[in-house]
Amino acid sequence: MKFRCLLVVLAVLSGCAKENDPTVVETQETRSFTMGFTAFPYDLTVAAQLDTYEEVAANGDIFLNHLDHGVPWDEALNDTPFPSEVQNTLNATKTGLRPGTKILLTATPAQQNRKELAGYWNNEGSHQDLPDFWEGKSFDDQDVIAAYEKYCKRIIDEVQPDYFAYGIETNATFKKEEVAFTQFLTLAQATYTSLKTAYPDLPIFLTLQDRSFENSHPELLETSQMLLQYSDLIAMSTYPFLEYTNLQRDADPQLFANTWLNDFRNLDSAKPFAISETGFCAEDLIIENLGVEVKGTEEWQEQYLTKLFEACNELDAAFLIWFVYRDYDGLYEKTQNSPDILKVWRDNGLLDGEGNPRPAFQEWQKWKALPKQ
Repeated sequence: MKFRCLLVVLAVLSGCAKENDPTVVETQETRSFTMGFTAFPYDLTVAAQLDTYEEVAANGDIFLNHLDHGVPWDEALNDTPFPSEVQNTLNATKTGLRPGTKILLTATPAQQNRKELAGYWNNEGSHQDLPDFWEGKSFDDQDVIAAYEKYCKRIIDEVQPDYFAYGIETNATFKKEEVAFTQFLTLAQATYTSLKTAYPDLPIFLTLQDRSFENSHPELLETSQMLLQYSDLIAMSTYPFLEYTNLQRDADPQLFANTWLNDFRNLDSAKPFAISETGFCAEDLIIENLGVEVKGTEEWQEQYLTKLFEACNELDAAFLIWFVYRDYDGLYEKTQNSPDILKVWRDNGLLDGEGNPRPAFQEWQKWKALPKQ
């Protein structure tokens, strides 16, 4: 599936930030967190990719480079040059960002099902079939661990991020009693220890998910607790418009508690808290094949964003990432054989598919105008 950014074209950008004139949030004087986006494009065109990068650079003070494409396993293990697609993605990360913009870099050794070894990322695209040498290897295989540690160190050295996550939504599907989870913990321990030794001042962590199809809430908390021993932050992925136990409902923020993140925050009061990715649908979400029928509105999206900001300030969050800046209707329509799951976040943008700002965008600008505590 090729719906990632073609970041190589972004090398032409420099100093492209746009000034905004937002009003001040009346009920808040400061915010604890930096706030920003990914550069997930709204269409499969160079113009859309350039425009997205320019807008997220202008409207955030942190940028997420989300490397959920697989791993260049051969090149990482053998210390050979990365495929050009991988290298270009890394090269373009800082291009066009404002001076002082923080960078969150996330990578993962797992597939997007969060349970199996990641596919091969090369010039043919993302999540390609594994070369024969890697086929059937587990997370705790010594070659896998060695390659992944080398990969993480190389991308850290290339990007020089302010935060680095070496696993994405790592609690989402594992059961604590599964062999694969024990194997993943072995990889996590080795990778975390190696990276902290090499980069003692860099926050290094795993991201967690606040809900799951496979695990109950208590089970998620239990596996999260086990993972946090190899994580400097409690970094959450949260998309509460989709309630996994009830796929046919209203996405009304009043239907879930203001403290929906507190159980995870309280797993370790000594660790900083953050939102590694989030979003909320502003239109109805209907996916017949998956039995999804969620009513969404722009007003509810704005209410969620306000609720999220207030929760993050209450929890003294370090950063907050809104994943999709603008609805990607064009990208979805042009992606061949689009999987149903790609619909889930299509209407999460703070701008609609035509580029018109939603009420949530105005709320974002108000909070962006606040000084960071």
